[in-house]
Amino acid sequence: MNFTKLSLTLASIAFCCVSCDSQKSDQATQSQGEPEATQLPQGPVAAPQGMVWIPGGTYWRGNNDDPGNLQIFLEGVTDASQRRRIAHQHFLEERPQHQVAVDGFFMDATEVTNRQFAKFTQETGYLTQAERGLDQKDFPNAPADALLPGANVYTKPEEAVNPRSNGNAWRWWAYTPGASWRHPEGPGSSIEDKMDHPVVNVNYYDAMAYAQWAGKRLPTEAEWERAARGGHEKRMYIWGSQVKHDGKWMANCFQGDFPNASVADDGFHLSAPVKSYPANDYGLYDMAGNVWEICSDYFNPRFYEDYILNPVKNPQGPKEPLTQMQSSALLNTGTCPPAQPGMHELSHLRVARGGSFLCHFSYCLRFRPAARHYSEPLTPAHHTGFRCVMDAPKDSTNP
Repeated sequence: MNFTKLSLTLASIAFCCVSCDSQKSDQATQSQGEPEATQLPQGPVAAPQGMVWIPGGTYWRGNNDDPGNLQIFLEGVTDASQRRRIAHQHFLEERPQHQVAVDGFFMDATEVTNRQFAKFTQETGYLTQAERGLDQKDFPNAPADALLPGANVYTKPEEAVNPRSNGNAWRWWAYTPGASWRHPEGPGSSIEDKMDHPVVNVNYYDAMAYAQWAGKRLPTEAEWERAARGGHEKRMYIWGSQVKHDGKWMANCFQGDFPNASVADDGFHLSAPVKSYPANDYGLYDMAGNVWEICSDYFNPRFYEDYILNPVKNPQGPKEPLTQMQSSALLNTGTCPPAQPGMHELSHLRVARGGSFLCHFSYCLRFRPAARHYSEPLTPAHHTGFRCVMDAPKDSTNP
């Protein structure tokens, strides 16, 4: 790993997402009736406090269709071969749509909050990756300032940028020493008035430690999408087919000129308190937007192409990890280069789902149930959190 540009590289790796500015969203917004209220499914036993039951079954995972913003990516592109390449790679990681079966399970109704995470750290003394920093013995070639405790933090660009131009992601991310779950925007920031916001600046291993302490686990990617869909098949959004619902935002995402100017039509520039938006039909809040949610699976952008050749119930994801460089090459070329020697497990990508407060319609539009992306444990990010799941008791009947 080349650490001379670690901060910029990690900042670009810290994925981003999309929603609608006032002009772009109008073309994607149509009136729909209110989602019908449904009775929440009942599990084999009473749900643990703060959790809801997600019934098992077979459902359609993934998405084969343009979510509505492909033409934005094609603007100004005249070369026919390049247009075909852009169209082919547009959310390629979600294809092909396929059926997958999972058993029922319990899931946290909300993302883990700062209040809940604070209790965990108080009882255990646990320090997150962002608080510990990196160890010189694990990264012997890294300069000292690349090892400092910290996290990737969204920073408004000093000059207006086009998010779809190569390399521009560096312009709205900054590796910030001192940023952590206690200081989400860096030194001087606080969670004092954000105890009911989702915890952020945590990585896969932090989430695993919390889940183990709580007697739970992280969801698989298949479980997460089953839960997010709320019992509805092939919907583009959790609430229906359009990005807004009767002109209302149904998720905490970026409104305005991304990434240059947030207008916060929904009242939130960054994260929102959990339960600020309607729950889905399984009783889950913020399965779209607010913060990305880390899952247990390794991330592979072409995994579905392999899975349909050998489908299994309760899939656990790929067996082999990928780094960001490998993932990018595999997505773009269909060929995965071998891992570089000495790559640390912190560079192994994990699935992240749901999108975040930085999601914007004109960029990556991933506050959708089929949308897939990744979290790199090496550097936590301040739009990434998690929620947990729990298996049904083994002696119960699993619907």
